Amino acid sequence: MRVAIDTNVFISTIIKPENRVGMVVVRMRNGEYTLLYSQEMLEELTRVITRDKIWKKYNLTDDTFNAFLNSIIEHGERVQVFTIVNVCRDPDDNLLLSLALDGKADYIVSGDKDLLDLSLFREIPIVTPAEFLATFE
Repeated sequence: MRVAIDTNVFISTIIKPENRVGMVVVRMRNGEYTLLYSQEMLEELTRVITRDKIWKKYNLTDDTFNAFLNSIIEHGERVQVFTIVNVCRDPDDNLLLSLALDGKADYIVSGDKDLLDLSLFREIPIVTPAEFLATFE
């Protein structure tokens, strides 16, 4: 199973690794699905997580964040994104949809209401982390 995961899911996991959303990453590390990532996605994740309101509020460290990034790189599959999608008002959401298309994703996992409202993008289901985790049960 090939999966594109929204940055907001990763942010939730980094902030509170013990929460249920963290199981999405645990299943990736266990090899239960293939995480699709792109350089642009990693840059977005870095840009968002290092904002003072997140970084300082949750006392994040370079070591913690770098370990998380290395986990994505080690367990995921890098995808070169070529397809240009322009269906969302947020360019970062469009990037996720492009990643899903070019990576031939089976699922897009997000907590973003705008994406979830689409529910399906070119035959790829867009689901919450909880819905995604339910596919393993």
